[in-house]
Amino acid sequence: PTDVMETAGDILFFWVARMIMLGLYRTGQIPFHTVYLHGMVRAGDKQKMSKSKGNVISPVEIGEKYGTDALRMALVVGNTPGTDMALAEDKIKAYKLFANKLWNVTRFILSNADLDKYVKDFSANTEQDKELSEKRDTLLKDITADLDNYRFHLASERLYHYVWDELAANILEDSKNIFAGADDKAKNSRQQFLLRTLEKILIALHPFMPFVTEEIWQSLEKNSLLIVEKWPVK
Repeated sequence: PTDVMETAGDILFFWVARMIMLGLYRTGQIPFHTVYLHGMVRAGDKQKMSKSKGNVISPVEIGEKYGTDALRMALVVGNTPGTDMALAEDKIKAYKLFANKLWNVTRFILSNADLDKYVKDFSANTEQDKELSEKRDTLLKDITADLDNYRFHLASERLYHYVWDELAANILEDSKNIFAGADDKAKNSRQQFLLRTLEKILIALHPFMPFVTEEIWQSLEKNSLLIVEKWPVK
């Protein structure tokens, strides 16, 4: 909080410049070194929200209807720095479906993998699972670089597409065939991969969707809060 100031560009000279000048005047130091300018959140038709126009989206009402995590994701994904965004209710609803998808992914993994047999540093992976692990870890490195460089919109979008398009659509479908087969080594390898992947993805998603990820994390029989877990990049 004493390094980065996050605000909209319309108050850059009204407040940000004044805070810098006052800090220099009173202490000889600037109060922050980075200013992150987000765009204005507009109504779905790109008009400025106004009570008189009746197009204001109440975050409290939307949170009660779709969940706070869905609202958070809708505000971050696609919201490039300095660019105004149109916030439509359909977009928020889509991320409620994403939260549901995350739950379904978790249920599938926990119904096919025994938590008691989870080995965090498991190394006897099949070649296929080694390749999947490398792709996952490369993704997490890219996400970490995005966060370090304030590309929050890209980091959240990468996570969304990995969970929905890769993990749920491809990896879990392939896992069904593996679990139905007779190769115990392949089954064990895939179970270990899925448990490790779920763990890493929950940690990476936590800054964007803190409530659903924490709830799922506790269902994994963890003895600590997700918010204090080490970031999933070696």
